[in-house]
Amino acid sequence: MDNTSNISGLRKAAILLLTIDENLSQEILKEFEKEEIEAIGKEVAKLKFIPKSVVKQVHNEFLSQLEKSGPVVVDSQNRFKTLIKKSFGDENAETYLMAMESRGGAPGDYLKTCDSRLIATTIKGEHPQTISLIISLLPPKKACDVISMLPERIQGDVITRMANLGRVDKGILLEIEDIIREQLQDLGTGEEKQMGGVSAVATILNQMDKKREGELLAALEEQDPDLAQRVRQLMFTFEDLIKLDNKSIQTLLKEITSEELAIALKGASEAIKEKIFANMSERASAMLKEDLEAMGPVRLSEVEQTQTKIALTAKRLEAEGKIIITGENEQFV
Repeated sequence: MDNTSNISGLRKAAILLLTIDENLSQEILKEFEKEEIEAIGKEVAKLKFIPKSVVKQVHNEFLSQLEKSGPVVVDSQNRFKTLIKKSFGDENAETYLMAMESRGGAPGDYLKTCDSRLIATTIKGEHPQTISLIISLLPPKKACDVISMLPERIQGDVITRMANLGRVDKGILLEIEDIIREQLQDLGTGEEKQMGGVSAVATILNQMDKKREGELLAALEEQDPDLAQRVRQLMFTFEDLIKLDNKSIQTLLKEITSEELAIALKGASEAIKEKIFANMSERASAMLKEDLEAMGPVRLSEVEQTQTKIALTAKRLEAEGKIIITGENEQFV
């Protein structure tokens, strides 16, 4: 017989509510506080199959009668939603269910859906450490946008703190996100999560325009030169393509359209151009040179965006093991 001694009280409550008479479940639910309902709801979402022996022991613990049947298979989430609605009415039930669903995901799930400008406006008055935690919950592109919208005087401090972040308790992250959610509400375990870090800062800076990237790196270097150097070592720019061997360049070129390549080379150094031309067929190289000569003026922002896209493609291919990006002091045998 299965032992329920290692089952938490919350899970036992969820099993009980799902396996007793529906009317009785409604009456029990009315005695719970909102936070308790949300906590039980998260346990319900994890239940798919409940063995008969477990149901029996849970019922016995609560001095309830067990209907003699086989293992109980439940459509747990739908049934729990039905119980909530019958107990509290549709309007109040919707509030509980939304809170339950929003807290059931990973930290950052809600913020990923929010407008970058509104996030920046909401958090700009917070302590830089709090801001660094919040931004670390965002995807790199959105994090880049939010940092750019913060007051310049705190941007350097924020990315320095982000680079120094380690593992943070998931509960703390969810609490912080809940506070931000409440401030943005007009817009309609013990787990830990790796937050920020040098790699995250390098990824964010890689996606910024060159002027802003340079300013933030300078601010970071002023506060922590060693940390700035570590960030630089992880950053990869279009000009760093010079570090790729010929085979890697050829692999990369297969992932890039001729139009993207022409725009990127518009603002590239002669060394990079020659590196690219040398790894193309004679005919393709001649066509690309003709395209460059015939191309009119291109916005610097468009050139930089295209170069960034190609650099990120190179980093992706490296992560997939398809190319090798060598460092200054790396040796191969």
